[in-house]
Amino acid sequence: MRIQEFNPKDYLPQGYYPWPDLINPHIEKMGIDQIHWIDEDYTYLTEKQQKKYKKMRLHCCIARMLPYASLERITPCHRFILFQSVFDDQLEYKTAEEIDVMRHRLVEVFNGSQPESFENGLLRQAYKIGEEFRAFMPTTWVARFIDAFHRVTRYGVVDEAPYKQNKTAMSLIYYLINREYSILMYPYLYMIDIETHFVFPDLLDKHPVIQRLRTLTSRIIGWQNDIQGLSKELTLETEVTNLIVVLQHEYNLSLKEALTEAMKIHDADLAEFTDLASVLPAFGEYKERVERFILGLGLQIQGVNSFYLNDTTRYLPDGSGFAWPEERSLKLKDE
Repeated sequence: MRIQEFNPKDYLPQGYYPWPDLINPHIEKMGIDQIHWIDEDYTYLTEKQQKKYKKMRLHCCIARMLPYASLERITPCHRFILFQSVFDDQLEYKTAEEIDVMRHRLVEVFNGSQPESFENGLLRQAYKIGEEFRAFMPTTWVARFIDAFHRVTRYGVVDEAPYKQNKTAMSLIYYLINREYSILMYPYLYMIDIETHFVFPDLLDKHPVIQRLRTLTSRIIGWQNDIQGLSKELTLETEVTNLIVVLQHEYNLSLKEALTEAMKIHDADLAEFTDLASVLPAFGEYKERVERFILGLGLQIQGVNSFYLNDTTRYLPDGSGFAWPEERSLKLKDE
C-alpha cells in the first residue's frame, strides 16, 4: 500500500463506535465566537495561519464531545480547544526546555496570574478560560483541570519533543505510555463534569476503575488521531510520533501491516473499555453518576471521530489544511 491509497474511513468509518453520534445545538454561535477570538487574540499568528484555524472548525469537535452542555458552560471548553490546538501546533520545532517554560507560564495564568502587556493573545485566552471556569465550577474541579493540562504537556508534549527534534521514533513500549498524554485529552475528560453538573468527590475521582476508563479513552482517541492524521503527518519529517510510524520502525512493517497492527491495539483498548463498563464495581449512591460519566467518555470517543470524518480541513492528506509553525508564531511574547 502507498500512502496515496490510504483512506482513514477504511479503518475508522462513521458508526464504528457503539455510542450516540450527537452535536451541541449551540454550534452556530460557537463557530461565530471562535472566529471572533482568532481575530481578537490570535493576531500574533500569520494571516495564513489565522485563515487555516478558521477553516478547521475546531468548535465542531467540542460540540460533538459535549452535546448536552449549555452555551455558557461550553464556551470556555471550546475556547480551550482552540487555545490548546494552537499551542500544541506551534511547538513542532521547539525544544523540551522551551516548551516547559511555556507550560509553567500557562499554568500560572490558568491559576489567575494576569498576562503582561507584552505577552501575546494565547496568554489572554488562557486567562479568560480560567476565569470562565471559576465562574461556575468549584475550586476542586478547576485544580483538577489545570493539573490535567500540566500533566499532558509535561509528560506528553515535553517528553516527545526530543524525538521530534532528533527525528527518531520512540520504542513501541514507551510510545504506548507517552501517547496517552501527548494526545492532550485529559483536560477534556474532566469537562464531562461541566455537562452533568456533578464533580466526583476525591475518593471516587481517584478510583482505579475511573482512572483506567480515562486512560483507555485517552489512548483510543490517540490511536484515532494517529490513523486520521497519518497522511498529513507523513508530509513532515519531524512527525515520528505516530503509532503507525512507530510500529513500522519497531517491526520493519509495511504501511498496510502497521495499520493492521495499529487497529489491533485500538480495538483491544476499545474492548477493554466496553468490558470494564459492563462489570463495574458497586458504586452505591454514585452508580448513576458513574454510568453517566462513562456515557460522557463514549460521547467524546464518538464525537472526535465524527469531527475528523465530517467537519474539518485540519487533516487533509497533503497537510495543506494544517497550520504548520511559521517564524512569527513561536513565542509567547508579542514582537
